Amino acid sequence: MASSTAHRSPGNGDSGKKGHPHRRWRLSDKKKVHVDSVRNDINVTPLVDVMLVLLIIFMLMTLIMGRGHDVNLPKAAHYSQEKDKMQPVVTVDLEGNLFVEKSKLGPVNESTLKEMKDQIQAQWNAPKNPEGVGRVYIKADSKIEYAKVYPVLMYLNRELAVQAIDLAIAKDAKEGE
Repeated sequence: MASSTAHRSPGNGDSGKKGHPHRRWRLSDKKKVHVDSVRNDINVTPLVDVMLVLLIIFMLMTLIMGRGHDVNLPKAAHYSQEKDKMQPVVTVDLEGNLFVEKSKLGPVNESTLKEMKDQIQAQWNAPKNPEGVGRVYIKADSKIEYAKVYPVLMYLNRELAVQAIDLAIAKDAKEGE
């Protein structure tokens, strides 16, 4: 009677296999994968790294960028610490041109004031911040005559009945002395 734990000899069916009869047979006849073959998977780590860097750059640039058209603002030592309400920004530059946010409307006259009114009302209808509705942020060049800003203030008060007008200033450098 043959036992199931009997010693295997080369004559009991393993004669065609390579290797020693007492060791496990290894699959060494398998073809090796070529290094030059195309990989079908995408390495997403560099993609995520680039996207995070772009996100950080975008966030920093939005903080640095000012709102409205750039003008030389008047300096003031005393000012409100109130946070920005994301209200519409109206700018009057040194030449007397009117801007709403960054779009130039032209010199201050009745037609540009009406266009300003339409753009402000459109921003109030789709506000970035509900606290900014009914408020306007005014930027005027420090060297401009008050006579060029006065019609804008009067029109805002008369036609739009704004709740608050915030005036833009630059912090005075002599404040800490």
